Amino acid sequence: MIIHTIIQERRKALGLTQEQVAEYLGITTPAVNKWEKGSTCPDIALLPPLARLLKIDLNTLLGFYEDLTQQELILFCKEIHETALSAGFDAGFAAAQEKIHEYPNSDSLLHNFALLLQGLLMTAGLEEAQTIAYRRKIDAWYERLAQSDEAVIRNSARFMLASRAIGDGQYDKAQEYLNQIPNRNDIPDKRLLQATIYLDQNQAEDAVKLLEQSLLTAVNDVQTIMYKLIDTNIALGDKDTAAYVAERVTKLAEAFDLNPYNTAVAHFTVAVANKDAAQTVAFLREMFDSMLSVRKVQESPLYRRVTTNDTGTSMKELIPPLIQELKHSPEYEYLQTSEEFHTLIAEFEEKLSIE
Repeated sequence: MIIHTIIQERRKALGLTQEQVAEYLGITTPAVNKWEKGSTCPDIALLPPLARLLKIDLNTLLGFYEDLTQQELILFCKEIHETALSAGFDAGFAAAQEKIHEYPNSDSLLHNFALLLQGLLMTAGLEEAQTIAYRRKIDAWYERLAQSDEAVIRNSARFMLASRAIGDGQYDKAQEYLNQIPNRNDIPDKRLLQATIYLDQNQAEDAVKLLEQSLLTAVNDVQTIMYKLIDTNIALGDKDTAAYVAERVTKLAEAFDLNPYNTAVAHFTVAVANKDAAQTVAFLREMFDSMLSVRKVQESPLYRRVTTNDTGTSMKELIPPLIQELKHSPEYEYLQTSEEFHTLIAEFEEKLSIE
């Protein structure tokens, strides 16, 4: 927030008119109007009485308490780091505190300093009592940041506090912090900390369930991204890269015990883009075979304890509509002259009719 916005918002909050501000300062109303539009700024001699009228200090009036730019944060952290290395950790910490007092409302600054000084403290070579004292001060910063309006900062602080509590053997406290972090797939470290708590409290079964589920979720997310990479590279005309990604999907499926259907779909997509009838038919056969088979994710030792809605049924009900699309969609017109294609379709139509 810059000065013209601060003046306008504070004036309105106090119920003052531009005329009243002008009269108090001994200037014209148009001058105040220009300040609030941002076309001019108050003369330096008017700043103290203006701040008193608006019931704020000069730092607030000039916007010194507003959050900092990324470049400013980088510069300040560099200064603190250099001070700690050249003059010692005590001097670096003191310099950080001075900067925090200068910008008391900047959660970004406090967060960056907390992370920086926590790292420096580990290699500072201080006596144990000093280390504990500084750690408590940094933890107090994290406690404040745990209530930040910024979600990223808030969750990071809670994660650090939970990690610290685990290290101290305070598992109930660690669990309390973890419970305050959202259950989202983009915060995997929360799940890892939770597993650590389970293990340290002799709850290995709960830990392995959580880790297996996390692994399956992560692998499925990666696979989805790779499918989209195939589509995107095909759209760009880069079919070689699309084929390479499809090969990586095969490796992923092999490494993490995924359904063979997933690999077949990736290669089928590339074959269709190349209008390669022989390859299309070959991967269609793999897709159809996989869709007819009954396979549960829990069959893999990697996911034995995963809880899913998977009842172990096949995907055979999806084959008839797929066959109709293959027969009639212009996208697959190149298959209509392939004897192998018609043989494949007839074979699986017969299988489905018998079943």
